[in-house]
Amino acid sequence: MSAAIHHLVSRGVEIAKNRDFHQHTFEFKLPTWGLVMLLSTTVLFFLFAGAIRYTYGEVVATLAMVETPNTTTIIETSPEEQFKDDPDAPLPSEKEGLLLVKQEVLVIKTKPITAKLCSTIKHLRSRAGFFSRFRGLHVLALYGLTFHLLRSLFLRLVPGSLLTRSIATIVTSTLLCRFNATWTHIVISNPSEKRFYRRVPPRTAFRQLAGPTLWAALAEQLAVVAPLLMAHAYGLEQYAHDPSKFGNVSPRVRGSVLIQATLVMLVGFFNVIFIIIPTHAALKRVQASILPEEDEGIVPFDRTFGGKVLVANMGGIGRMSIREAWKSFDKEAMFRLYKVYAKVALMQGALFMVYMAVMVGEMKLILGDQLDKMIMAARGN
Repeated sequence: MSAAIHHLVSRGVEIAKNRDFHQHTFEFKLPTWGLVMLLSTTVLFFLFAGAIRYTYGEVVATLAMVETPNTTTIIETSPEEQFKDDPDAPLPSEKEGLLLVKQEVLVIKTKPITAKLCSTIKHLRSRAGFFSRFRGLHVLALYGLTFHLLRSLFLRLVPGSLLTRSIATIVTSTLLCRFNATWTHIVISNPSEKRFYRRVPPRTAFRQLAGPTLWAALAEQLAVVAPLLMAHAYGLEQYAHDPSKFGNVSPRVRGSVLIQATLVMLVGFFNVIFIIIPTHAALKRVQASILPEEDEGIVPFDRTFGGKVLVANMGGIGRMSIREAWKSFDKEAMFRLYKVYAKVALMQGALFMVYMAVMVGEMKLILGDQLDKMIMAARGN
C-alpha cells in the first residue's frame, strides 16, 4: 500500500517536473512522516469500512433475513351476566340451551429487533457482550480462506475463463455449504461454549443444504456474469484497460459509450436488488431451518418458517427448498432487509467522503503549495 502511495506521488512529481509554469520549475521530496500519516489514514479507513461491512452488512443483515417478530394473541371472554343490561341481548326464550359469551381478540405484533440498526446492536450487546458485533468473524475468515484455496485448485485443473470461474465458484460454494451454515448458526444463535468445529452440521445435513446452495450460487453467478457479458458485447473492456482511448474518440462515440456503460451499471444494480439479495436471504433461511434444537436463536424466528419445514416424526422431510424459503420471506421482511443494506451503503459512502477530505487535508499539510502545482500539472494548465 505504501508503495502504491509513493508511486502515485512520485508520478505527480514527475509530471510536475516536465511542465513549465511561467518558466518556473520545482521539485520536492515526500517526507517519511508524511508517508506514515497517509498510510495510517488509509489503514484506519479500511479497518472502519471493514467493521461497518461486517457488523451491519453481514451480522445485522443475516439476523434481518431470519427474524420472525413475535405475535401475542389475547382473548378476553365475558360471562353471560354481563349481557343482562345489553339492549341487544337475546330474549330469555332465545337463551334456553345457549351459553352466551362475549369474546374480544387482540393481536399484538412485536416490533422487529432488526427494524433499526441501533436496536439490533443494543440487543446483541445485552445477549452476547460488546464484541458481539464481530461474532463469527474468525469462522467467516477461515471459510473465505478455504473457499479461495479450493477455487484456486479447481482453476488450476481447467483453463481459466469467465465460464470456468463461475463454475468453480458454484462448485466450491456447494462443497462448503456445511461450513457456511456453521457461520450462520453462530450469528443467529445465543453464545455457545462449543468450539466452532463442533457446531458444523452433520454430514446428513449436506443433502439439506447442497441443493439450495447450488441454486443460490447459480442465480448469483448469472446475475454477476450478465452485466460482464453486456460490457464485453459493447466493447467497453478496451476503455477499462486503457482509459486514454475514451478521450480520443469523437463526442458522438463518447456519448454512446456513456449510455452503454450506464445500461451495464443499471443491469448490475437491478440484479443485486432483485436476484442476489433475495437469493442470499432465502439461502440463509434454509440454513437457519436446520439450527439444532438445543441452540436458541438470538432473535426470534420461526424454525418451521410458516410450516414450510416439518421434521420427519411430524410427517415432513426436515428440509426446505430455496423456493419455499423465498415464499416464506414476506414483503415486510424484505423491505426491512433492503433498508439495512441502504443504510450500510450510506455509512460507507459517508466514511469514504470523510476519508477523501482527510487525505486532501493531509496532502495539503505535507506538500503545501506544491499540491496546487501538481493538480495544475495533471490538468495540463
